[in-house]
Amino acid sequence: MRNVRIRKELLRLLTVCIFLLTFMFSSASALENSTLYNGCSGDEVRELQQALIELGYLNGSADGIFGNKTESAVRKFQKKYKLSVDGLAGSVTRSLIMSKVTGKSSVSANVQESAEAPASAESSLSTVLTDNTKAQDTESDNSSLFSGNYTTIRIGSRGDRVKALQKGLIAAGYLKGKADGIFGNQTLAAVKAFQSAGRLTVDGIAGRKTLSALESAFENGDRNASSGNETSAVSPDTQASPDSALNQKEEDINEKISGPASDSVQLLHWFNDIKPVLSNGQHLLVFDPSTGLSWTLRILSRGRHCDAEPLTAKDTRTMVKAFGGVNTWNQKPVYVQLPDGTWTLGSTHDMPHQSGSVKDNDFNGHLCVHFLRDMDEAKKNDPNYGVSNQETIRAYWQKLTGQEITQ
Repeated sequence: MRNVRIRKELLRLLTVCIFLLTFMFSSASALENSTLYNGCSGDEVRELQQALIELGYLNGSADGIFGNKTESAVRKFQKKYKLSVDGLAGSVTRSLIMSKVTGKSSVSANVQESAEAPASAESSLSTVLTDNTKAQDTESDNSSLFSGNYTTIRIGSRGDRVKALQKGLIAAGYLKGKADGIFGNQTLAAVKAFQSAGRLTVDGIAGRKTLSALESAFENGDRNASSGNETSAVSPDTQASPDSALNQKEEDINEKISGPASDSVQLLHWFNDIKPVLSNGQHLLVFDPSTGLSWTLRILSRGRHCDAEPLTAKDTRTMVKAFGGVNTWNQKPVYVQLPDGTWTLGSTHDMPHQSGSVKDNDFNGHLCVHFLRDMDEAKKNDPNYGVSNQETIRAYWQKLTGQEITQ
């Protein structure tokens, strides 16, 4: 009888343990998918940090690494707005932070910002951000775009003022299509192109100086007026490189090297093979098989892809030349040599965005290097640009080896 009771008790304890383990693993998975916490890194962390910096809760720069300072800033914000003070940036905390950033910028028309706002991250939370500033409908007003309201507009903003911004960019020849009132990647690229041509700070943020210059160009009926002459329209996905790499002399770029033999290039998986062995600050050698040019990148951070930046100004010039002399989001397949000497296939672009850490490299921000990921995972987490890079990698691998990647 006693043995029966012991067995029953052991069975009960085993059941409880199984339940607790299941709960812990499911909770951890949910936390990882929806919450940023101490130890995370990547673009979403950088967006969070930039917002906290703008709100005054965090000092320094957005480095994309969720450490103790970021956790402390999150706790301060949560305490201020009477949220659960746990230092975890879940959906409620992140949504409120981003809405406060927009609210901070959306001041009334007679209280205007006096300068460009700090650069913000390329937001994956654009559905959270809205343009709370109410301006008159500029679609019917051809004399003035912004009616004296030069409050900063940034990626993720929505509404009539974004329509006005897009209307001005379309009229000036920097944006194609129609004004839909949503500040997305194409509008971001067009703003940067306008800023570059007008010798403004190229950060993609439409602050007072940018809006004033665009309004002036619009009122004067100038096409590409900020550059002072007539040029063809700039595609939303490209902008003229400030270094005009096509005009560089051969000695101004890296010497050509013998790239790896095609049969030595592997197709390594980002999460399984590459990310675990990389560290921030390490170098990657990129070889472009279509031009024979190569350049070195310094790793900035690692999330669902690798954020990196050219190591030197010469590397920047070489890279931009490989992309046809323009900064563009259009990606190309490249061979990437990892720190251990292994070559693998990747995909990259040369459009500077957000922030960078390398000084004097003539590259205002960082770029992204993508490696092989499971397509289902990419569709779930990066349904647009991430999937596009995965398609580029798969198409080139099939061309290189004849093998089709089905996952």
